[in-house]
Amino acid sequence: MDQTAIQTIVYATMRDPILWVLCIAIGWRLKRPLITLLWMLTAGGLFFGLFRGMIYRVAFNEPLEGGAFGIVVASALILTLAGGIAVHGLRMLAAGRGTSTTHDTGTGANGGTPASKAGPASRRDDRAGRRGKQGGPGQGGQNRGSPGQGGQGRRDRG
Repeated sequence: MDQTAIQTIVYATMRDPILWVLCIAIGWRLKRPLITLLWMLTAGGLFFGLFRGMIYRVAFNEPLEGGAFGIVVASALILTLAGGIAVHGLRMLAAGRGTSTTHDTGTGANGGTPASKAGPASRRDDRAGRRGKQGGPGQGGQNRGSPGQGGQGRRDRG
């Protein structure tokens, strides 16, 4: 295979919008672990390369031998990896982060403020306190069946 054919395959792969959509879609999320990002880009690049090689064979009737088909797949894989890592890196720079956020410790679900463990426990304590003061189910409380006033709101218990 000559140099011109290899350049044509690589440039055609770079012009394919599926490559850029794939790179942006996979590399965009900053909270994805780096190893997962690399595996997803590798799988996407291989799928894209195989798809592209089959399009050359079937739709364009190009007689691709093993070497040419391998170059199509390899160029798609390398460009997908490079493009996805570039998108991920540019997003990290734009977000003002110097390092990846994959080793996130002690942050909430949205990555903003640290998670607080006092919220659910304080609500449980508040409910237990109300039940004890006003009489919960089985304690002969006067508000047994009314929800929100000491009882659990279950009328079938008893």
